[in-house]
Amino acid sequence: MRSEYPLSGIAALILCCAAATAEPFPAKPVTVVVPYPISGPTDIRGTSRMSRSYRLMAPHAPPAVTDTLARIAQQAIGAVTPHPVALVRQPGGATTRGAASVARATPDGHTLLLASNATMIINPNHFHDVAYDPVRDFILVTPLVTMPFVLLVRAELPMEDVRGLAAWLKVRPGEINFASSGNGSTGYLAGELFRRMAGVNLVHVSYNSGVSALNGLATRQVSLMFAALPLTLTYLPSEYFRPLAVTSARRLERLPGLPTIAESGLQGYEIEGWYGLFVPVGTPAVATAWLRAQVAALYASNAIQSYLRDLGLEPATMSIEQFATRIHSELDKWAPLLRASRMPLKDGA
Repeated sequence: MRSEYPLSGIAALILCCAAATAEPFPAKPVTVVVPYPISGPTDIRGTSRMSRSYRLMAPHAPPAVTDTLARIAQQAIGAVTPHPVALVRQPGGATTRGAASVARATPDGHTLLLASNATMIINPNHFHDVAYDPVRDFILVTPLVTMPFVLLVRAELPMEDVRGLAAWLKVRPGEINFASSGNGSTGYLAGELFRRMAGVNLVHVSYNSGVSALNGLATRQVSLMFAALPLTLTYLPSEYFRPLAVTSARRLERLPGLPTIAESGLQGYEIEGWYGLFVPVGTPAVATAWLRAQVAALYASNAIQSYLRDLGLEPATMSIEQFATRIHSELDKWAPLLRASRMPLKDGA
């Protein structure tokens, strides 16, 4: 059972993490732009109520990951400045609207973007006419968390492992659907990578949220999906679907019995989501360093790390340099795959 660590209780921890002396930055209110709808990232949850199964699952949906991460950052910054720290929601264009607004903001450190790998890696390469460049327009302030995914199949399907699934799919080319929380989501990319590496012909079905996609799996609209770990943990065990493997490089502490996809026969398969804070290029180093120190200190506290792990998130342990290198490596790795299936960018949440 998930232990609760209410965000309202974070303030007490901040006192231990905050700097003792006042800093020259911030000089005015700080804004953290959250480019996701009120229900959170499409990888986690949504609001459409499509069936009885969905109505049963929705009340137990995990908290919106982006809201959780943004509020921790908000309180970490707000505890050490007299200026207000606002969370401003700017959904639209699969998170690209909010990201573009931050890219155009005054580069003084007072406007930040909460962004995922979907915003920084997938969307600029998967969609046409995205109005920002992740390398040219942003500076990484600090990584926050990583998020593994779990390969789920309908409960009645006959296979017991990834090899069995691949064999089952190969004799049914173009007949089997896989779900994701939307075009450009990490779950979509996980499915596309699986399709190519396993040499199978799958049909992608795009839903408007992780819960909606999971509902499609439960009601037999689709046969498999790659679900974010926070969503998966909420509903396992389930009579509707079962897990076969995890997408991370190593087995997960929360699901130790599940092998990785790589060790299940697709050597080299690895994908996970991540979140971080970014500012526009040109932001002074003193501002970036100050923000990094405040947010990273709170995220490094034992209580916050325990809380995040309980949600199915892994606190980022890489240095700022290592994580920046990771972003560039992922851009090189995923861009060719994503550009091969580019599509128009539709406005909306």
